[in-house]
Amino acid sequence: MKRQTLALVACGALLVASTIVEAAGYIDTAAKFLTAWGRGNWEELATVAADRVTVSVDGKDSVIDVTSKKTDVTLVFPFKGLSTVRTGGAVTGVSVDDITVMVKGEEKKGKGTLTLAESDGKITVIKVAVQ
Repeated sequence: MKRQTLALVACGALLVASTIVEAAGYIDTAAKFLTAWGRGNWEELATVAADRVTVSVDGKDSVIDVTSKKTDVTLVFPFKGLSTVRTGGAVTGVSVDDITVMVKGEEKKGKGTLTLAESDGKITVIKVAVQ
């Protein structure tokens, strides 16, 4: 009985540890994306973003075209409060408590959500929404 209990505890601990590592990867990717975007560092951005990232602000879409190194929306520092968004227990994105973007000369401040996707072990940002 003790062995079974120990085995269950060990399996539970491994599951919790793997969930924490998974979440950390998404948070790290989001922080790297936001920092690279805010600094205009296209090379760094290309390592954590899809070729085209849609940025939705108040229902209007803009695009960060990473491949062409062009955008009409910029991040204004600072941003703060990153936490994972889960759907059915799986991490699907990262929320940002406080984010400010500049679109066509207008500043918009609010809460944000980054949608991320994992492919071949690589996590990338595919969409940003600011409310």
